[in-house]
Amino acid sequence: MRKKYIQQWLIFKGAAIIIMAASLCYIYGVNDLVETFNTKSLIVLGDTIEYSGKVIICIGGIPMFIWVFFFSLKMLFKKGIEPFKKYTTIGYIWMVISVECFILGFVASFIIPFILMVSPYTSCNMGKYSSYYVINPDLCKTIVADHWMKK
Repeated sequence: MRKKYIQQWLIFKGAAIIIMAASLCYIYGVNDLVETFNTKSLIVLGDTIEYSGKVIICIGGIPMFIWVFFFSLKMLFKKGIEPFKKYTTIGYIWMVISVECFILGFVASFIIPFILMVSPYTSCNMGKYSSYYVINPDLCKTIVADHWMKK
């Protein structure tokens, strides 16, 4: 019985560490994606906008992965392997907010293209420039798509 408990404990704590690492990798990866796709241009609304629905969904998922990270951290330092009997108020509120942020990002990724369709922006439907929207179609020729690689 003791050996089985130790195996379960190791699996439980190992899973918590793996989930924490996956959460950190996700957050780090999304930070790199945000640099790749300039989503700030959706707010600034200059002559050129870069939009990717996948990045909007990923940005909406960041609060959820922050919650998962801290939940796993709590599981890592918990004694034993029994489930929690009582959840913290801040953890519950953060969980609700993070799920709402993810749903909002998911819905926004489907609404933004319709907003761009009725706006004065036109899409550059040319290969690697398909995520760009410009006011004047001639601006598609001046876009440097791989500007993030030069950093």
